[in-house]
Amino acid sequence: MIEFNNVCLQLGDFHLHDVCLKVGKGEYYFILGPSGAGKTVILEAIAGLHASDSGTVRIRGKDAGAMSPEKRNVALVYQDYSLFPHMTVYDNIAFGLRMKKLPPGEIARRVHELLASFGIEGLKDRHPLTMSGGEQQRVAIARALAVEPDILLLDEPLAALDPITKETFIGELRDLHRKHGLTIVQVTHSRGEALQLATRVGVIIEGSLVAEGETATVFARPVTKQVAQFVGVDNILDGVVVRNHDGIADIDVNGEEIKAQSDHDPGDSVTVCLRAENVGLSRADTGGEMKNVLKGVVTDLNPKGPVVRVGLDCGFPLAAMVFQKTIDELKLCVGDTVFAIFDAWTVHLAEPEGVC
Repeated sequence: MIEFNNVCLQLGDFHLHDVCLKVGKGEYYFILGPSGAGKTVILEAIAGLHASDSGTVRIRGKDAGAMSPEKRNVALVYQDYSLFPHMTVYDNIAFGLRMKKLPPGEIARRVHELLASFGIEGLKDRHPLTMSGGEQQRVAIARALAVEPDILLLDEPLAALDPITKETFIGELRDLHRKHGLTIVQVTHSRGEALQLATRVGVIIEGSLVAEGETATVFARPVTKQVAQFVGVDNILDGVVVRNHDGIADIDVNGEEIKAQSDHDPGDSVTVCLRAENVGLSRADTGGEMKNVLKGVVTDLNPKGPVVRVGLDCGFPLAAMVFQKTIDELKLCVGDTVFAIFDAWTVHLAEPEGVC
């Protein structure tokens, strides 16, 4: 449905660098990245608001360079909703249909269907500035869908919503995708949104696409240290492979050895990536041949609802995420000595210094 081939684009001091990505028909594709990384620029390039300096953007297999924005059948919803403040909800949703000069009866039918679909029939005579953020967002997406686009582009649609409204809206976006079979491209800096909604993700940092793939793979197996940091890996440790036995590498991390499944050779510099939820705690050394056991001192206990984030000093900082029940059973307190235990297969080795 959408394809970027080595797209470069300069806007003032900002550059997109050789971006290559593909979004299949019916995918819910997320573009992740920090503020200023270029996420919105990619959306605007798909919509036809920016032309690439080099490379090509293709939509439905055709070079989009010769396509005007209105010919792309793409709808873009910005973070600030961009509703017309002087128009009612009904007129906002009907706007694009009137621009297409559809018959009044067809316009009324589509608008009423969308009002019902989004549960906003009671808002049809209201003006945007009298509504909550969640209500405005529903209207903005209803207006975008009114013209029946093939592709829906969402620019951080959940950023301005309170936590309860945000969770509700995530469910509504999931239902929208399933119901309409739309190709949706959404940009965000929120890892949680991507994990709940995305079929595939791309990570863009400083104008470069640094990772792309299935959501679970990008998050569990980041290709570089830079990507690991952005996708929220809790434990990121620099080390050097000291030996490799039949695909099990021993990595020296500040004098301690960590086992990982890997084909890296001795002497290779690597970045150890380990999620906190994969680290267990015990008062005894209960390790095995394929387990890592590190002795550490508890430096922090940070409750997060039913789980607790435990900070450890194992000669380097290490984080574990365990249930409160485990803390109670082990009678753990700050200053206690404990063993951190995790399987070799839960350790992922990324390339250091952001080099793919």
